Amino acid sequence: MTLRSGEVFFSEQSESVLIPESVSLFGFTISFYGVCLVLAALIGILVITEITRRKQYDTELHLTLITLTIVAALFGGRLFYILFEWQTFLQHPLVVLNFRSGGLSYFGALFGAWFAVRGYCRKKDADFLLSADVLCLGAAAATPFVWGGCAFMREPLGKAYDGLFSVRIDAEGGMFENGVTYVSMHPVAIYGIVCSVVIFPLLCVLSRKLKQTGTVFYGYLLLQATEMFALEFFRADSYCIWGTDIPVNFVVAGVILLTIIAGKIRQISLQSKLKKIRFNGN
Repeated sequence: MTLRSGEVFFSEQSESVLIPESVSLFGFTISFYGVCLVLAALIGILVITEITRRKQYDTELHLTLITLTIVAALFGGRLFYILFEWQTFLQHPLVVLNFRSGGLSYFGALFGAWFAVRGYCRKKDADFLLSADVLCLGAAAATPFVWGGCAFMREPLGKAYDGLFSVRIDAEGGMFENGVTYVSMHPVAIYGIVCSVVIFPLLCVLSRKLKQTGTVFYGYLLLQATEMFALEFFRADSYCIWGTDIPVNFVVAGVILLTIIAGKIRQISLQSKLKKIRFNGN
C-alpha cells in the first residue's frame, strides 16, 4: 500500500471534509505543518514571558532558555527519530535537513531541551527546577499546535478504524468509495490535541495550588509520558527498538512514569521518617 499526500478526510461514516496539507500563496507553497510549528513557538514564548513578568523572574535568562529549548528540541527530536529510522535516511540523506517533512520525536525533543537547559542553568548557577517549571508551562501551551501540525502532515498514522471522526487517507490498495481509494484509521493527532488541551490547564492549577519548585516540571513529565504511552495503542507507524516489535515510546514513557512514581514514593517515605524523628524528639 502506497500513501499519497493531499487527500485526507475527517469523516463520520460517508460524510467527509477534505483537509489540505499546504496552501499556495503568491507562487509559494506554505506547509500548514510549518505554520503550526511557528504558532506553537509564538504561543510558548508568550506564555513564558508573561509568567516571568508576573513573577518577576530573570527575563533575560528565560529568553535565552527559550531559544535554547526551541533549537535543542528541534535537533534532539530529529536526531532521536533518525536514530531509530536510520535505514530510511540512508536512502535519502538530504531529507535529514528537511524539517518541514515531519519526522520529529517528542521524547527526543524533550531530552534535547532538558540537557540544554540543565547545562545552561548549571553554567549560570541558576535554579534549574524553577526555570523548568516556567518552560514546561510554555511547552504545554504550545503542544496542541504541534499536534495540529502533525494532523496536517498525516502523522502519526493510526490503526485501522472506521468509526466516529476517523481519518481517511487516500491510498493505493485501500477501500474504494465515491471515486476515492482510501484507508480509514484512528485520528491519533486529534487525540493528541485533545489530551494536550487538557494538560495545560491541569498544570496551571498545579502551579497555583502547589508552590514547591519542580512541581510543574514533574507534573508535565508525568502527564506527557502518560499521554504518549496511551497514544501508542492507536498508532500503526510506531518506530521500534532495533530488532524488536517494541515501540520506543512505550519504553521511554514507561521508564519516565516509573521513575517519577518511585521518586514520589521515596519522597513520601522520607517525609514520614522525618515526622517520626521529630515526634520522638519532642
